[in-house]
Amino acid sequence: MKTNNREPQPKRTILTATDFFSGLLCLIGMLPGLVTYSRLPERIPIHWDIHNQPDNWADKPLVIFGLPLLMLLFHLFCCAADNLFPTSAQTHPKAVRKLVRLLIPTITIVLECITVMYVLDWFTNVGLAAYCLVGLVFLLLGNYLPKSRPNATFGIRLPWTLADEDVWRRTHRLGGWLFMLGGVAVIAAAFCGAFPLVIAVLAVIGLVPVIYSYVISRKSKAGK
Repeated sequence: MKTNNREPQPKRTILTATDFFSGLLCLIGMLPGLVTYSRLPERIPIHWDIHNQPDNWADKPLVIFGLPLLMLLFHLFCCAADNLFPTSAQTHPKAVRKLVRLLIPTITIVLECITVMYVLDWFTNVGLAAYCLVGLVFLLLGNYLPKSRPNATFGIRLPWTLADEDVWRRTHRLGGWLFMLGGVAVIAAAFCGAFPLVIAVLAVIGLVPVIYSYVISRKSKAGK
């Protein structure tokens, strides 16, 4: 008679209380619009061109209430994806998992505040604020990239980085430095008004780790 010696798999929690609590922070993004609701126009800009001019609008209720709710759903989806992969707790430092749960709510609050302030003429340089936010995100990600190990949800996930732990480690060490330097460069370029430079920096951040990881992966395979 055969016996089943396999250890029972731990039960996975799709969403935790921390996930819901951090997600509720997205709803704080509604507060600026609620406080100033009667003063806001019926159509509110939701996108700006490179010249800092709005080029797309949406109805006021959608901007004030709908967008934070959509961001809340996206936040919960990201948390569930992280929780459902059993290796995430081992491959992600605790700080990374906390960052994942605070990133979307923080972005939601900042974007809603900027939008309301723009409509009320309290702050008009939306491009500066947006690029500074992007730069800050890259700074935070760059700090944690080198600390991650191959996983299914976080990092520079390419077939050749996932297949070789050494390639993953070297790629994320370089990526960490590039993300942090790029974040500083994006913020500096935003304050100088050099917005084309921001696009160039983002292209370097996105392409260099991919090319570098592919090259070292090919060299590693050739040496075996």
